[in-house]
Formats: sequence, C-alpha cells, structure tokens
Amino acid sequence: MVGTTPKRKADHDEHFGVETQKSEISGRIRKTIRESGGNAVVAEKSGVPLRTISNYTRAISEPKIIALSRVAKVCGVSLDWIADGAGPKERGATSPGAPDQETLRTALVAAEDLFKTRTYTPEQKAEIILTLYGIGVEDSN
Repeated sequence: MVGTTPKRKADHDEHFGVETQKSEISGRIRKTIRESGGNAVVAEKSGVPLRTISNYTRAISEPKIIALSRVAKVCGVSLDWIADGAGPKERGATSPGAPDQETLRTALVAAEDLFKTRTYTPEQKAEIILTLYGIGVEDSN
C-alpha cells in the first residue's frame, strides 16, 4: 500500500491539470526570458540567481512570486500574463475593452467642471461621467 501513495498523488495532480499548468507557466517564462536576452541577462538585471531562472524555465521548480515579479518587471511583461496567459502580455498594457485612458481623463475633467456648479449624488456623477466618456469614444471613432 505504501508504494501506491505517490502514484495516487501524481494521478490527482494530473487530473486537476497541475502539471499542464506548470508546463505552460514555464513556457511563458522561457519565451519571455529568451526575448529579453536570455537567462544570464535576465538573472543579472533582476537579481534572481541564474540557477533559479534555469529551474523556472525548465519547470524543475515552481516560481516564487517575488522572483517571478522581478523577472516580469525586467522583461517588461505582465505578471498576470506569465501566471495564467490571460490579459495583455506587455506590462502596463490595457486589455481589449478597457477604457481609453485619455478619453476617460478628458471626461473626468469635464465632469469636475460640472460638479463645481451643482451638487450631484454619486449615482448622478457616475451617469454624467459615463455619458461624457461615451461622447468622447464616439468622437474618437
């Protein structure tokens, strides 16, 4: 019976996709590091030991969040993208459907001018901002 425990754990992990997910994360790390100059360059810039970087890219060990955050920052990619492959790859990029920052900023400035002249409830303020943002989006198209 003792000999079956490790196999049972391995079957359990595979069933929930742990090994597949670990491999996918490793692949994204490997690709990111390759595009950023290689293991040695990223290790030097991030302060993460070269051996650790190598272990991550080969899926030998699971990345620690602090080290992975440093690697993501040095490589200019989103930590979320490395972790789950979702969202924009580039650090600081916006997701499709995210509000246009400049249009939103313009809408807020215009709304603040309106808010100085009269008192509005939070719901009214939200509606005004949404309306002004919508007008800005229409004008930009």
